[in-house]
Amino acid sequence: MPRVQHVKSARKAWPPDIEIGDSYYWWKFAFGPRYNSKTYPKRSRLTQSGFLSQLWDLEDGLSDRLNGLTKDDLEDELENITAEIQELHDECEQNRENMPEHLQDVGSGEILQERMDAMEEWIDEIEGIDLDPQEGCTWEDVVDEILNTSCGL
Repeated sequence: MPRVQHVKSARKAWPPDIEIGDSYYWWKFAFGPRYNSKTYPKRSRLTQSGFLSQLWDLEDGLSDRLNGLTKDDLEDELENITAEIQELHDECEQNRENMPEHLQDVGSGEILQERMDAMEEWIDEIEGIDLDPQEGCTWEDVVDEILNTSCGL
């Protein structure tokens, strides 16, 4: 992950949105272009891994997607979320299957298997959450329990 630099006052304009005097953040991957943003970048922008970018976008967007939903809407949204997690799992599985057989259990193949296992555990964890609040619990407690789940990667 690259180091994010904060500039308090720009000495030069960086099109399209950073003007002289603006505060901004910048970061750069090895041998790549420089990226600028007026706000601190989301962690999904600080990786070159397509998998991690999708995963972190999904994790970071959970609260926006779940807050204020009714029970029926929450059930539908959880189905959508588990479908997205399953897509990530299937993508890892397909990548692992496309590897030569003798490489599937070492190096990158091992990483893909760990990712697949983490996705399966996350789906099981989400599906195991009781959407009917118990006595003494509120609907917000149920949503908080869902938000506290993660894939663990």
